[in-house]
Amino acid sequence: MKNPRTLLTYHDLSVEVQSSPGEELIEHMHETVLGTPGGLRYQHTDVADRLSSLGENYFMFLRKGKKMLGSVGFCRRPAVAAGVEHDSWLIRYFSIKAPMRSVPGNNHHRKPQQAGSDRASVLGRFIKPIFANPALLRDGGKSGVAPAVIFGIVERKNLRSVNFSEQTGLEKVGEVSSFTFSRMIPEKSARMEVLREAERQEMQTKIREFYREYTLFNGDSLFRNNHYFVIRQAGRVVAGLQTHPVTWRIVDFGSRGTTGLVKFLARVPAVRRRLDPEALRFLAFDGIYCEPGHEAALYELMEGVLEREKYYLAMLMMDSGSPLHTIFSERKRLGLLHQMLGSFEADIRIRFVNLPDRVRQYYMDHPTYISTYDNS
Repeated sequence: MKNPRTLLTYHDLSVEVQSSPGEELIEHMHETVLGTPGGLRYQHTDVADRLSSLGENYFMFLRKGKKMLGSVGFCRRPAVAAGVEHDSWLIRYFSIKAPMRSVPGNNHHRKPQQAGSDRASVLGRFIKPIFANPALLRDGGKSGVAPAVIFGIVERKNLRSVNFSEQTGLEKVGEVSSFTFSRMIPEKSARMEVLREAERQEMQTKIREFYREYTLFNGDSLFRNNHYFVIRQAGRVVAGLQTHPVTWRIVDFGSRGTTGLVKFLARVPAVRRRLDPEALRFLAFDGIYCEPGHEAALYELMEGVLEREKYYLAMLMMDSGSPLHTIFSERKRLGLLHQMLGSFEADIRIRFVNLPDRVRQYYMDHPTYISTYDNS
């Protein structure tokens, strides 16, 4: 779909969809400040790579005339839950470029929360049909309503995102915790190595088994750029992880105290070489694998990867109710920056489309796999 297709119109407003991001969206996302006041706020600098990632992607634009007012992206991947195959659509890069009024409606004598759910914003109203049938993105709905889930990570303090998720029928199924792992002087690991290409299929099987009780696992970003690292014991892999380099342009670290402390520490030459308060460079860790009883090897691997790649900071994202999160909450030792910033909590929200109740319950009862590559 090289040319944009108009899905909906409303007076002088229209919604277009296309399968490639285009320069306009990339420029818009570089200018967009993510995060919420009182928390870490930042801008992407390498968003083009993720916007053009592998998979079936669609990008929707709300326009007034030729002016873009808002955008939202959808990335489709296959999923299975409770034995039912279905599509999964990750919501990416939701952004409003300008304030938009609510669509008029009969909202008298209604509680604010009820009115907020029914009186969707312009973007919310336009996207509602897509959330009822995401197949509209692909073929205009000619294939009917395919079983699907639509999901996203929603910061609780970001009222605009929370309202948008409520307007489009997403419900909370879990919580995600994002946190840093840092070492000012990372130690080299003599046991660490890059996974050999011939072993990728076997490792993929190991990782899928590790996450067999999770929903929405996908291995699309694994082995990307030959950056899956492992540690072996007695010839078998006992710990592994994928890395993705990321740079954020920092607006502020949240509170004045934290921002001031980071800038003060950055004046120290030894710290300045490792931490730039304006451009945060880090590795996103994905596809983490840890054989039970080898948690120490996982920590050795994480530190060894930082040393090899000349980084001092990594970002991890995972369901806070997952066994993987338990490893880090019990072992701790996440580094100085984690002590300063703590963890960032958000909700995992999903809309279920044409799926039986047992699938919804399965999502409620199982942890969700969070791709750091998709969400960093």
